[in-house]
Amino acid sequence: MPTVTPGYTFTGTTDPITYTKLNLLAQPTVAAVGPDDVTTTTIANLAVTTAKINDLAVTTAKIDDLGVTTGKIAANAVTLAKVVAAGSNNTFLARSTAGAGNYEALNTTTTGLGFYTGAGGMVTQATTKATAFTLNTMCGQITTAADSLSHSTTVSATWTNSKIAATDVVIINHNSGGTVGGYVFNVACNSGSATLYIRNVATAGTLSEALVLNFVVIKGVTS
Repeated sequence: MPTVTPGYTFTGTTDPITYTKLNLLAQPTVAAVGPDDVTTTTIANLAVTTAKINDLAVTTAKIDDLGVTTGKIAANAVTLAKVVAAGSNNTFLARSTAGAGNYEALNTTTTGLGFYTGAGGMVTQATTKATAFTLNTMCGQITTAADSLSHSTTVSATWTNSKIAATDVVIINHNSGGTVGGYVFNVACNSGSATLYIRNVATAGTLSEALVLNFVVIKGVTS
């Protein structure tokens, strides 16, 4: 082993720096490094750089519980593939139950596609099928008035609904009550309201029936 003097140059792997050689320089002596000798407080600020960390060196076991916070995640860094293992088909990320909670992977083959409990509502129209009514929901059920509607006659009513925009589409079906198949329905959407049209297309005669109509609002855009 060479004599170590001030200004001595170590030559790398063939002449490595050891604590024994450093002890030749002066006091105090340098002890061998134990397993717990390099602590957080002995590492200078910014001393451990990215280049000093081996690939795959930071494992899951080295990350504290709750150590990765929202502030540590770059915008758009968490993709859908990292959130949930999607099925081979018919699966998407959504909520299948009401209230606050985690997003869930829904398989439309088994759960279907639609609104959760709490998104719907019901309303019964007063007086006539032309009477305005209000129901501010994305889906639900409308029961019309039971007044008479002549054959080949169309009646319209204003439907106030804050959920509806002019670009939306409303799907409406005759669920029960009255002559199923005896009417044609249409909904013209506006901003915050719509117009419900009902036409009597029965073979002949006047129909005086309260109609139970199921509906869903599908959001739409033009660009």
